[in-house]
Amino acid sequence: MIDTDISRHFSIFSVAESVGMGATKLKTGFKQRYGCGLFAYLQQQRMERAAELLANTDKTIKEISKIAGFRYRSNFITAFTAYHGLPPGRYRKKHLDE
Repeated sequence: MIDTDISRHFSIFSVAESVGMGATKLKTGFKQRYGCGLFAYLQQQRMERAAELLANTDKTIKEISKIAGFRYRSNFITAFTAYHGLPPGRYRKKHLDE
């Protein structure tokens, strides 16, 4: 569900309801299965997808930020930089030069 639409904003309760279990059981089971919480997993998927798009497409950073579920480009740049250690523009340039 998360992997198919990383741009959506999920709540623990909405995900739990869609899979037919309680929020506590979902949190516990998710962490056991994936080694991190639901939101950490979602953030990881967003950052990996954004990196893939930066390296392999000519989409703008603004377009990629929307695909990755960020309302504001500046928030995306901050999150991407924290996750990958480079701002999106430099990440793209580095991967184009390789």
